Amino acid sequence: MAKKKIFTVGFELPGDDFEYIPFDSDHSLLDADIVLYEVGFGSHYPTESYQGRPLFSQSSSARVAQNLLHWRSELVAATNAGKTVIVFLAKPLNYCRYTGEQQFSGTGRSRVTTNILADVQSYSAVPNITSAEAKSGREVRLTKEASYLAPYWTGFAGYSAYEAFIDGKFDHALLKTKTGNKTVAAAVQGKGSLLFLPPLRYDEDKFTKYDSKKEETYWTPEAVKFGKRLSSSLSALSKTILSGRLITPPPEWAFDSVYSTPEEGALYREIAGISKKISKLQQQRTQAEERLKEAGLIRALLYEQGKPLERAVRDSLTVLGFSAIPFAERDSEFDVIFESPEGRCLGEVEGKDSKAVNIDKFSQLERNLNEDFAREDVTEYAKGVLFGNAERLKPPVERGEAFTSKCILAAERVGVALVRTADLFEPIRYLRGHPDPDYAKACRKAILGTKGDVVEFPLVPISATLDVREGGDTTEPAADVKPA
Repeated sequence: MAKKKIFTVGFELPGDDFEYIPFDSDHSLLDADIVLYEVGFGSHYPTESYQGRPLFSQSSSARVAQNLLHWRSELVAATNAGKTVIVFLAKPLNYCRYTGEQQFSGTGRSRVTTNILADVQSYSAVPNITSAEAKSGREVRLTKEASYLAPYWTGFAGYSAYEAFIDGKFDHALLKTKTGNKTVAAAVQGKGSLLFLPPLRYDEDKFTKYDSKKEETYWTPEAVKFGKRLSSSLSALSKTILSGRLITPPPEWAFDSVYSTPEEGALYREIAGISKKISKLQQQRTQAEERLKEAGLIRALLYEQGKPLERAVRDSLTVLGFSAIPFAERDSEFDVIFESPEGRCLGEVEGKDSKAVNIDKFSQLERNLNEDFAREDVTEYAKGVLFGNAERLKPPVERGEAFTSKCILAAERVGVALVRTADLFEPIRYLRGHPDPDYAKACRKAILGTKGDVVEFPLVPISATLDVREGGDTTEPAADVKPA
């Protein structure tokens, strides 16, 4: 059974099968498969009183009212979207809140300001319930329409004393008191399902443990086991309800091998064989996806910046036949040092979102050239190369100048080669698919022979261009999607 995503709103359940959603939030419930909502006010508590009744503070009053409206709307939306929504019927709470309105009486020093208050009821967030009366007990019976609830109730009745009698617009009652025939659980069926059930109550001393050193509270192993059992039961219940066949979901004991049939044994073996093949194919797919990712890394030359662009430049230089490595030693750090039989170069790499590469990066390159020459094992100045990816978020054909005029003037003075990283893309794409030592050598010479200007790489051979651009997928296009 596929694992269901279960949201708990305003309360927590043990284990990682449940995702806690604070009551005081604007979270949507549409991402869940199963929604568990406990009636109440979440972490809001009244801190004042009015005529003996609890009163929310002015700051809490507005939030409580907004939360109740939000969750009523979300519970309706989730049910209408086909979700399984379970509302746990906690004891009804009826407090007071500030409305934000005021009345004034008298004038001058005798003027009196009166804050207007209103009732705020926890059940106002719950659709389809017209009244809820605080009552508690355990003696209940399943109705004849509630046979599908039996496995859940068998497993969790001991944690589910009722706390309210309810009336409302229900399709059928699920649980009624053994005497008095009062409804304590009910259901509304639509595209989704809205269930009203007694709340879950567990022994916190058994289910939680406090770590005084870390000052944190943890779920106990017993609690986690309970959570696993609960999530499994809720998932089975949801599947049964949403299938439209309100049959009883098999209890766990029914899956024991003692009750299996010969046909099931053969089918289990067949499924195991298929699963093994799927696993092997999945491994092959993962490996192919990794190779696909590697094959497309050169596109970083077109749009990346920082370390990813530096890696793409070094990989490209390697394809051209250079040995290319980053350099870091003591206080010196260079993006790339690369060399071949034709010469030794030092490069700096820069990507810009919406501007040309400016003199700042060139100045850094010039400092690096001097630092490199000062090293004991270096006897000649390296060839300086500035790699720039200007206006990197635009398509290459829409970009302006890659280097500022100051940058170009400085390059002319020192004899530095300027490389637009996007210009490297076509040569590298060609060489990745067509080993061509002569063409690679021509590209290396283009870099080493350019002084104070932008490097012009030799054109990719025409036959290779046609092969790359026309040799795509030859399968027939898929048919158009037709409306249902």
